[in-house]
Amino acid sequence: MPRGRIGPMLRLVESKEEVVTTILIGVNDSESSEDAVALGRGLAEATTGPVVVACAFPYSDAPSRAANLTYRDALKTTALRTAGRMSELLSNVPADRIHTTAIANPSPPHALHDIATAENASIVVLGSTHTGRAGRVMPGSTAERLLHGAPCAVAVVPEGYREHSHPGINHIGVAYNGSAEAKAAVAAAAEAAAALGAELSVIGVIEADLYGAPAMTGGPGYNLLREDIEAQVREDLESVVAGLPEDVRGVVTCLEGEPSERLIAASETLDLLVTGSRGYGPLRAVLAGGVSGRVIRGAHCPVIVVPRGVEAPLGELFGATATAAR
Repeated sequence: MPRGRIGPMLRLVESKEEVVTTILIGVNDSESSEDAVALGRGLAEATTGPVVVACAFPYSDAPSRAANLTYRDALKTTALRTAGRMSELLSNVPADRIHTTAIANPSPPHALHDIATAENASIVVLGSTHTGRAGRVMPGSTAERLLHGAPCAVAVVPEGYREHSHPGINHIGVAYNGSAEAKAAVAAAAEAAAALGAELSVIGVIEADLYGAPAMTGGPGYNLLREDIEAQVREDLESVVAGLPEDVRGVVTCLEGEPSERLIAASETLDLLVTGSRGYGPLRAVLAGGVSGRVIRGAHCPVIVVPRGVEAPLGELFGATATAAR
């Protein structure tokens, strides 16, 4: 089957003019922020744009008689110190690409949303809550709220990720169910795989409740219907893999069961998992719900959720790098 069958959705960015976009790493004074920096470092090594390490501090700049600029300056100094300490962990990333910032906002998610918009960020990277299970993704309040309206892709990193050696992101998985959101996720995963030199598993899950009833009801037999569904799902997955760019090594992974459970189990053998947003809500925003929401709360590897209505969500971040590598 010729490559490119599924159209422009999976084409890498081929513009000669390099579009500079940002990796935004949201941090605070916690070990989970070190997890976020560990993934951010891996992504930064495969890209050429700026990396912004941002820390929000709890102060409102709205005019008020309760304003206390001395207190604000103290909070900002502490936040900048935190961002600076975290930025020092970005080893192998050129210093001129790293920027730190502190922003006054009582709501860290709002602060990161504003920075992502101002910095033209392609992705926001966050750590998990410290109350989750080690080695699992468990988004805290900041990540949870960003996952319902962020203007760009959001990556959430498992607790303890910083403690393990990560020689590279060599195996990426992407959840696929045929929806427009899943196609956007495949496009993003393909961009990342090309830039990182990683193998890409296109993962489809056949739900058990899609199977038919026994033949005694007058319809097709259980086994026959099951075989037909499996054949159709596998054909769809193979079509997606055939449509990947030539420099992406793609494989089909066809699973059976409850989708979120099977994707979580599959994440144990992945270095990165990419999913789409839920299928309704504002365009060009991240909206985690249903399967993606459950996967984020249990995955064993970092998870990237891409926004709705964007054909190549990470194209500007990885596109120039991937094209140059070909």
